[in-house]
Amino acid sequence: MLFRWSYAIMSGYVNFYTKNLTWEKNMAFKYIRGQFTRLGAFEKENGIELTFSVRRGEVAKVLLYNKRSRRLHKTVTLDESFCIGRVYSVFFPDITAESFCYLLEDMDGVFVDPFAPRIFGRDRWMQKDRYKRNYQIFGGGGTFCHISNDSFPKQKSEDTILYKLHMRGFTMQHGLSSELQGNYKGVIALIPYLKDLGITAVEFMPLYDFEEVRYRSFLRQEKDGSEIVYEKPFGTNYWGYGRAFYFAPKASYFGEDPQRGMEELIRAFHKEGMEVYMEFSFPKEEQPMNPQLIDQILRYWHIRYHVDGFHILGEELPMQRLLEDPFLYQAKIFADQCDPYLLSEEGHKHFFYYNDGFMFPLRRLQNHMDGSVAELANQIKRQNKSYGFVNYAASTTGFTLFDAYCYGEKHNEANGEENRDGSNYNCSFNHGVEGPSRSRGVLRGRLNSVRSALALTILSQGIPMICSGDEILNSQKGNNNPYGQDNLIGWTQFSQKKDALAIRDYVKDLIAFRKRHAVLSDPVPRRESDYLNLGIPDLSYHGREPWIMGIGEEKKGLGILYCGGYGRRSGEDVMLCMNFYYGEETFALPGLPRGRKWYKVSNTSEGEFFMEGKETPDQQHITVPGGSVTILIGKKAKSGKK
Repeated sequence: MLFRWSYAIMSGYVNFYTKNLTWEKNMAFKYIRGQFTRLGAFEKENGIELTFSVRRGEVAKVLLYNKRSRRLHKTVTLDESFCIGRVYSVFFPDITAESFCYLLEDMDGVFVDPFAPRIFGRDRWMQKDRYKRNYQIFGGGGTFCHISNDSFPKQKSEDTILYKLHMRGFTMQHGLSSELQGNYKGVIALIPYLKDLGITAVEFMPLYDFEEVRYRSFLRQEKDGSEIVYEKPFGTNYWGYGRAFYFAPKASYFGEDPQRGMEELIRAFHKEGMEVYMEFSFPKEEQPMNPQLIDQILRYWHIRYHVDGFHILGEELPMQRLLEDPFLYQAKIFADQCDPYLLSEEGHKHFFYYNDGFMFPLRRLQNHMDGSVAELANQIKRQNKSYGFVNYAASTTGFTLFDAYCYGEKHNEANGEENRDGSNYNCSFNHGVEGPSRSRGVLRGRLNSVRSALALTILSQGIPMICSGDEILNSQKGNNNPYGQDNLIGWTQFSQKKDALAIRDYVKDLIAFRKRHAVLSDPVPRRESDYLNLGIPDLSYHGREPWIMGIGEEKKGLGILYCGGYGRRSGEDVMLCMNFYYGEETFALPGLPRGRKWYKVSNTSEGEFFMEGKETPDQQHITVPGGSVTILIGKKAKSGKK
């Protein structure tokens, strides 16, 4: 595909009208030197200021186009009086942000402004006839102002329940009307669903303007020269990863006024006290992106739209620059890695590790692939005063949670790469049948695994992340890399079957339980000692005998006890007994001080959930079925009980 970041020869559609100026051939066209306020094209006073940089040379031109005819209306050549270094700034009086679209030209040719706050030309998703116009796009002007009557929720990381989604995929199969499918209005309509689930923050896959059409082009030699030929689309860049126009909300998601649509989306979530995070992909390609540019991009979305956090993907990311940017001090930064020496400010959790560190130890244990219960225990408790962690049992780049227990191998044939794409390392298990099964025994095993994974994810100390649809048994038919599947494979399937709805309700209970027991999400690491003299340590491990964790790779079961008195708010004790043996396992229940007793909340093989707990007949032992997790609480005996 012929596409170079900001250097490609492009053109496209745009809304074009003037306030006090009509487009006539003989009319004088006014423009003066700008004030270099900010890169991009933005409304200022009674006109538009356009500030941009050229790649080399002393030639700079602005090409203005008419919307309806898509013909070049005016070429404005700027001399050195309009520049500082390689940066030019020009002010067009009496023109609004809606009154023009533009391209830029320097010695290397015509290009789209990478700082344009709006992109025209791919206003509708997968407009297949764009090849007739050589997939041309334009830059457009916009406004730069704070969202009125909106403030950041300033949610503490320990209170965060994260839900990751794809805007189009999340809204295509949810019973929504056609006008709500595939766009921000559909997401807003589904906020009550997320709120009811207990979600406090959402992470969106790319919302900035990316090229969703996959196409090929080639250079054709003719007797009188050569030309670039653009072929018809052959696929979809459904996820949206790759170099893009990072300052512009995607028009096909946000409608005729993408900036306003983006504002409405953020405002709707903030009104409910929910945070919004955006995923940004900065691929290396020929060379890494400019560190300053990455910083400017995140700063722009944080200031302009009040985006609360950023999950950044890519190589050689400028982490130190981002973490030290004073404008991003309150924004949450998520990435798969970061030098710990940059994360030294105690008490201000600004950075969060976001990787597979929790998922694979969990799956190896669940699916009997020589997993280590000690490794998983460390992942469950991981926390730091200066930085945090995101825990998940499935993500977009891999099997869905349900598919991880339905397929032993990936099935990516629909991607057209002969099943060579996608990771071969999944640690998945099909429970005896590859793919869908009508066997109740097979389904019971799969549902138990799903509930166990969700329980350990949601009740771990870091930020739990639920991938869209995992709470309701979403399946991608074994495809673990549906980057181009803009169809039933890639869209989130919201099943109305009894088992799926039961899993959703179980997730609601788990989230409510986590919120009720603050000891599970404490923002500081555990000391594993009773430093407050409460009778039991803040965190302790138990096996067949109390207070003894045991060692050895053969060990596949463990009890984890959190003392409720060490939480942010003093409360009930919580114990998780996880058994990854095939058969049942008996765990010792340590004695509780101050007249407290053990109550069983749930076992994942059964699926029932008792928020107040049911008193266990045996206060010294609990038997846990194979492959399941039992949740218990320790509290004062109920009235009338000793």
